Amino acid sequence: MATELTLTSYLHNPWVGSENLIVFDYSNLSFIPSANDSYKSTSGDVFKVYVDGVRIYRTSDSSYAGGISLTGFLEDGDVAGSKLNGLTTIDGSDVTWGSTSDDVWTIDTASQQVTVNRTAILATDLYGEDGKDISFTSGTTIIELRRGLNDESGPSVDFSNASILTEQDLDNSSKNVFHMAQQAVVTAENSLPYNTGTNTYQAYQPGTTTNRKISQVAAPTANDDVVTKTYMENTWLTATDKTNSATVAGISANVTTVAGIASDVTAVAGDATDIGVVAGKATEIGLLGTSAMAAASTGHLARLANADVRADMALLGADGVIDDMALLGADGVIEDMAQLTATGVIADMALLTGNSASGNTVIEDMNTLATSNIVEDLNILAESDIVADLAAVTATGVIDDLETCANNVAGINSFADRYRVASSAPTGSLDEGDLYYNTTDKNVRYYNGTVWTSVGQTEAQMETTANNSAVAMAIALG
Repeated sequence: MATELTLTSYLHNPWVGSENLIVFDYSNLSFIPSANDSYKSTSGDVFKVYVDGVRIYRTSDSSYAGGISLTGFLEDGDVAGSKLNGLTTIDGSDVTWGSTSDDVWTIDTASQQVTVNRTAILATDLYGEDGKDISFTSGTTIIELRRGLNDESGPSVDFSNASILTEQDLDNSSKNVFHMAQQAVVTAENSLPYNTGTNTYQAYQPGTTTNRKISQVAAPTANDDVVTKTYMENTWLTATDKTNSATVAGISANVTTVAGIASDVTAVAGDATDIGVVAGKATEIGLLGTSAMAAASTGHLARLANADVRADMALLGADGVIDDMALLGADGVIEDMAQLTATGVIADMALLTGNSASGNTVIEDMNTLATSNIVEDLNILAESDIVADLAAVTATGVIDDLETCANNVAGINSFADRYRVASSAPTGSLDEGDLYYNTTDKNVRYYNGTVWTSVGQTEAQMETTANNSAVAMAIALG
C-alpha cells in the first residue's frame, strides 16, 4: 500500500471561476519541481488528487507507473494502462491511460498551486457516468490533495564515490527520508483514527466517511478483546440464543414491516396526548352509534351520505366558494350584513317583495325590465349619440323651449292639422279654413268647407296679367 500524506481537502464548494475549479496552495511544502518535470519534486515527491477517496489519474501519470521499480504510485490493485480505479473496461472498451486526460488537474509552479477541474473530470470516460460515475454533492463531497513518493523501493538520491557533494543533493536526500517518515506516521494515524469526541477508534476509507470492516482479527481471549463473527456465532451464543435468533429470523418480515412504519409508530407516540383526549370523549363517540345518528335511512349520518347533500358539500368546498365564504367573514362584510338587519332596511326589502298600486309586484316589474325588448331599448339609450342628444336636451335654453312647447301643445297640434304641404289637394281630415301649399303649381289654397280655393292668382294667371299690363303700357305709349 502506498504511503501518502493528505495535505489538505475541501468539501464541495467553494468552486472558483466559470469552469468549476478548486485551487490548492502548496507554497509551504518546500516542493521544488525537477528540471524536466514540474509534476515531480527534486526529492521524489508527486501530488495525488482524490474525490471522495477515488484517485483522479492524469494521462501523463503513465510516466510514473511504467516501471517495475516505481512502486507505491498506483492505487492497490491497479495495473498501469490496463486497470485504473479497479476498472478494466468502460462501456465495452478497454481502460487505458487515454480514458482520462491531463486537464483533470494541473500544477502551476510559478504560483505554487494545484488546480482541480470538475468539468474536465466529469468529461472523461474513466470518471464519467459510464466509468466511476463521480458526483459532486454540495456540502458532502470531499476533494483532497495528497503528497506521495512515486517510488518507495529506494531513496530518491543515490550518492556516488568521488562525486561532488552538493547542498541540493543533501537537502533532497534529507527531504526524501523526512517525507517518507512523515507520511508513514500520518498513514498509521489514518488507518484507525481516534475520535476524541466519542472516545472511539473509527474505521473509515481514507478521504471519505465510508465505514469499512476490520478483518483478520484473532479470536478473543480477554474480556476487552474484540469479538469476531465466528466467535460470536459458534462460541458465545448458546443453543437457546440461536433458537431465539431463528425465531426472530422467522418473523423478520414482521420486523421489517414495523421498521417500515417506524415513522408512523413515532407519530402515534407523539400523539399520545391527543389519543388520550379522544378516549376522554368516549360518551360523545358513543352518541355516534345512536339511532338518531346512525339509523340506515333517517339518521343524521345517513343524510350526510345523501348524494345531493354530498354534492352541496362539494360545492361548499370549491375554491371559489371557500374564497367567497372567507370574504363573508371580513369585518366590512359583517358590518354590512348587520346593517341589512336594521328596521329601515328590512322595510325597504319588504317593499321589494310587496304589491304595487296596480296589483303587480315590484319583482314582476323588475322581471319586465329584464325582458329582451326593454334590455335592447336600454342598450340603445346607452349609445353615445343618444347620450349626447339627451345631454343637449338637458341644456338650459332647450329645456325652456321644450316647456314652452309643452304649454302650447294644443296650438301646435292645431297648426299641424290646419296647414299641410302636398303635391295635390288633401282629401282627409278636412276642416273649413285649412290651408295647403301645392308643390306642383306653387300656389296656396284654402278649404272653404266644400272645395279647395286658390288664395290670389296662380302663377300662370299672374304671368297673363303681367303680359296684359305690358301690352296696355305699350299701346298707351304709342
